[in-house]
Amino acid sequence: MKIVLVTPGQPSLNPRIVKEANAFSAAGHEVILLYCHWISWADQTDKSIVDHSPWKAILVGGSPSENRVSYYFTKTLFKLYKFLSNYRIFKYSLAENSQARCYNLLLRKAIRLKADFYIGHNLGALAVVVNAATINHSKCAFDFEDYHRNEYEIDNILSTEKKIYLEKKYIPKVDYLSFSSEPIQQQILKDFPLFKKPYVLLQNCFSINELAPEAGKPGKELKLLWFSQTVGPNRGLECLFEALIFLNDKDISLTLVGRIRDDIAASFLSTAKKIVGKVIFAGIIEPHELHPLAEKHDVGLALEPGFSMNNDLALSNKIFTYLLAGNAIIFSETTAQKNFNDETNAGCSFLPGDVRQLAECISNYKDPVKLLQQKQHNLLLAKQKYNWEKESKKLIEVISQS
Repeated sequence: MKIVLVTPGQPSLNPRIVKEANAFSAAGHEVILLYCHWISWADQTDKSIVDHSPWKAILVGGSPSENRVSYYFTKTLFKLYKFLSNYRIFKYSLAENSQARCYNLLLRKAIRLKADFYIGHNLGALAVVVNAATINHSKCAFDFEDYHRNEYEIDNILSTEKKIYLEKKYIPKVDYLSFSSEPIQQQILKDFPLFKKPYVLLQNCFSINELAPEAGKPGKELKLLWFSQTVGPNRGLECLFEALIFLNDKDISLTLVGRIRDDIAASFLSTAKKIVGKVIFAGIIEPHELHPLAEKHDVGLALEPGFSMNNDLALSNKIFTYLLAGNAIIFSETTAQKNFNDETNAGCSFLPGDVRQLAECISNYKDPVKLLQQKQHNLLLAKQKYNWEKESKKLIEVISQS
C-alpha cells in the first residue's frame, strides 16, 4: 500500500509517527510523511531522522530557513483564522485552518499523493486525512497520542469547543482509531460510544535492539534519571527537589535531560544547590544517546503531576525507555501510570505532590538487593512484552484488517 502520514508538527517532536513510518516501511509499504515546521531547535534532529529513514518526508508550508515566503504567509493567515475562531466561527473550514497552520497546503499535498491509507497524528491532521481519503476514495485513521480536549493546565474554553467540533465532525469518518494508553481509549469511547475499531498501540515502546545486555549492578551511589524535551515547571521536578533536600543524602545523584530556558535554569540551579548529592543538567541529547545514558542510571523517574486530564491519562515514553535500560521506576500515581504499575509491578509509586512518599520511594532503592531485583524484573518486562517489535506487529495487523 501507499501510506501517507500527516502531522502539523515535526518528526522529532513526534516519536510515534516516526516509529509508525519505520514499521510500515519495513513491512513493504510505500510511506510518505507530510509535516510542518513548528520550532527551530528541532530542525537539526528532523534532518538526522529523515536522512537516515527508508521513507520519504516532505516539509509543507516552509520554515524560517526554507521557503520563507510560504512560511510567513501561512503564519499570518493562521493568526487570522485563530482570531476568527475566537468568535466561535468554526464553519467554512475556519476551525480546520485555525487548528493547523498549513491545513490547506497539507490537504492539497495529501490529495495529490493519492494514497491508499492516510493516518493523522495531532488534531490538526484529523481533517486533512479524512478529507483526502474521502476525495481519493481511500481509507484513513487517526492516532490519539493525547486527550486533546483537555491537554493543558488551564484550557481555553473556546479552544476546547473547537476541538470538540472537529472531533465530532471527523472522528465518525475514520476507519480506525489508535490510542497511546488504555485510559485515553476509555475516555474517547465515552465521547464516541458507537465507534467500533479502537486499538491501544503502545507506539512509545522502543526497539528490543536497545535492550540493555544486563541490569547494571547497584553501586554506592544511587543514580536517578529524568528526561523530557523540556525541563521546566509542572513536570513534578519541584516535588523531586524537595524530596532530595529532605533525604539529605550525598550518595544520591540526579541527572536531568532536556532543553531548559535561562530563567527556569536559574531557579532550578538555585534549588539544586540545597541538594547535597550531585545534580547534573545534561541539556538536550540526541535520541540515539538516550538509551546508553539510561543504562548508566539505576532509577528512572516518571513524575507526571496530573495537571490536566490528558496528563493524568497519558502514558509517556519515559517508562519504556527505563524498562529497556533495566532501570527501576518511580511513578507518580496518575491514572495511566498507576494502572500500568499495578499491572506490571515495574516500580514504586507515590501520590503526585507528596514529598514524603516520593522520598520513601527513593530510599526504598537504596537497598541494593531490592534495586537489583527490580532492575532485572523490568529488563524482563521489556524483553518479553514492552518493546516496539511486538507493538509494531499489532500496528501492521490493524492496518491490514482495516
